[in-house]
Amino acid sequence: MKRELVFPLIIGLILGALVMVFWQFNTRLNNVLTATSQLEQATAQNTKTVNDIVTFINQATGANKAAAGAPAATETPAK
Repeated sequence: MKRELVFPLIIGLILGALVMVFWQFNTRLNNVLTATSQLEQATAQNTKTVNDIVTFINQATGANKAAAGAPAATETPAK
């Protein structure tokens, strides 16, 4: 092969490999972003469900009424 054809061929292969590496990185990054978004949605839904359950239990047991009716604890100063 002539020397005039070898250098552009090598440079082209190197640039092609770099493009493929960056494309692969971008694809993996998009997959991770999608998974993170799905985890955030699931976490938000689970948090809402847990809060609803805790509220229901508090209302059913009257915990809110007992806490509201109890006098505040005060400390007496030591003499």
